[in-house]
Amino acid sequence: MTISKLTIIALSAIIITACGSSKKSSTPTAAAPSLVPGDAQLTAIKAKFPDATAEQLKEGYAIYTGACTNCHGQKNIFKRSEASWMHEIDDMSPKANLTSVQKDALTKYILSMKAAQATDAK
Repeated sequence: MTISKLTIIALSAIIITACGSSKKSSTPTAAAPSLVPGDAQLTAIKAKFPDATAEQLKEGYAIYTGACTNCHGQKNIFKRSEASWMHEIDDMSPKANLTSVQKDALTKYILSMKAAQATDAK
């Protein structure tokens, strides 16, 4: 087998194992910041995506708390880098059957949360 086939098999096994994990949690812990997008997130993401709307962020939130967390549990959005999230979204969108509009909304939602966090840290 080639290295690329072995890599695909290994990644598939990891994804299947992750989806079967018993560590699922769809509610934030008491110490976790709210994941509901608001004005701060919309303002923060407009620096990168001037066309972003509150409706897109709400749609992205619904996708994240639905399709994403149903399989993987809630991940700490703030612990991953933007590049890591972009890779994850690119990788998982086809597997989750997201349309390009849904993928865009999810991307803007996650990056808005990170952008608002960066603004809060200043």
